[in-house]
Amino acid sequence: MTGSLADLPAQPEIATPLKQTPPLSKRQLEANRRNALRSSGPRTAAGKAVARDNALKHGFLSRHLIIEGESAEDFQQLLDELMAEYRPVGVVETGLVEQVAICLWRKARFVRAEAAMVNLNRRTFGEAQAREVAQRLGLPEEAWRSIPAPLADSADEDPHLLADLVQQRAAWQALLDEGIVTAPAPFSRLPEAMQAHLLQVHGVDAGGIEAAILAEYGSWEELVAQHLKLFDELIERQRIREMCLLVVESQTLPTQTDLLTRYQTTLDNDLYKALKALREAQSWRQAGAGLEASAVPAPEGDAT
Repeated sequence: MTGSLADLPAQPEIATPLKQTPPLSKRQLEANRRNALRSSGPRTAAGKAVARDNALKHGFLSRHLIIEGESAEDFQQLLDELMAEYRPVGVVETGLVEQVAICLWRKARFVRAEAAMVNLNRRTFGEAQAREVAQRLGLPEEAWRSIPAPLADSADEDPHLLADLVQQRAAWQALLDEGIVTAPAPFSRLPEAMQAHLLQVHGVDAGGIEAAILAEYGSWEELVAQHLKLFDELIERQRIREMCLLVVESQTLPTQTDLLTRYQTTLDNDLYKALKALREAQSWRQAGAGLEASAVPAPEGDAT
């Protein structure tokens, strides 16, 4: 092939380099900082939505992770802390660190879901729970229909209330068993605490209690019989309540336990795999960097 230099195509012109922006002065830097501090961020709904998306600076994998009720800022903080801890290099290591953050975030979501399920179970008291209460207490078959859902257990409630009611009933039963109410002047034979109770309830002194009892009950035997009936009702009500609370407490475990266990195992495996892959990627990179640093360049050969 023949030709001359004049026949060759003209070389393209080399672009003129862009002028570098001169560095900001100290006064300009201070002004920029003051302006940034005065910024209140996005104010419109659209602007806030964009800001939430922008909060995930590394969010290639986690862009659609955050659901309603969760905080993108909290996830970003978790991600930033993991980035600072593992100091990934390159897209692969950065993605693996983000995968670790996603696994931890999903595990936290799992714990919240489990707690919500348990709370929901504990607030559920229907026919099945009422039937279980009646069966455990040996009540008649249809007694479950009159068993109400228990109110929330109060910290002020006396845990020994049932035992106290049983003890008080036994004291009234003893008045019959020992013949006190059929003996002359029964009021004087009563325990002091019971005397004080009757005087307070009827609003009379010791001299007028006999007439007050006979006027309201007709006899001391009837007084004791009505008190025994009242204590029987109170004891039965308390027994039902305590059994209801035990049945509700037995529902502390979440439903669909098998499904939750499998899901939790999946989360644990995902976290383990992400950490293992991250360690392997970083070890491979560090080993490669060590080989490059220790490599000795071959001497140049003689020109032939």
